[in-house]
Amino acid sequence: MRMVLGLRCSNTDYHYALLSGTKKVPLVEDQGSVSYPGGLKKPAALKWMVDEIQDRLRKSDIDSVVIKGPEPAATRTSSLVERVEYETAAMIACAEVGLKAVFKKVKSTLAKDLGLKGKGKYLQTLDTSAIPGFSTLSEKAKEAALAAWTELS
Repeated sequence: MRMVLGLRCSNTDYHYALLSGTKKVPLVEDQGSVSYPGGLKKPAALKWMVDEIQDRLRKSDIDSVVIKGPEPAATRTSSLVERVEYETAAMIACAEVGLKAVFKKVKSTLAKDLGLKGKGKYLQTLDTSAIPGFSTLSEKAKEAALAAWTELS
């Protein structure tokens, strides 16, 4: 059974969803959010992220990772730059453990991969009732879960 880790980074934390099963019957193996440790200089914080993701990858038999990236029209701010740095650290962690199936997707790609028209706005029409507990998740956690869901068979 495929195990897919969905990630949604921000400049202060990351949300994750570990899904298995199929697109029709996804199973939530684990999900949550982790705040980045305070008081670290940027290189140490990014090293922490690499170690954190590697630990998560080693604890589960993960086949692929999907990172929900920022939308193309996102305004370039220091928060966005920090988010992208943490996403890059996650990709480096995947590469260092030899995971080749790593994807970065935006809302339009998520929509297309879930069988909708290729526009992010169609995600609002998506029936997410197949994912246990989806309606109770935060918006960032929902994005992590949707990202993982796209890679289930």
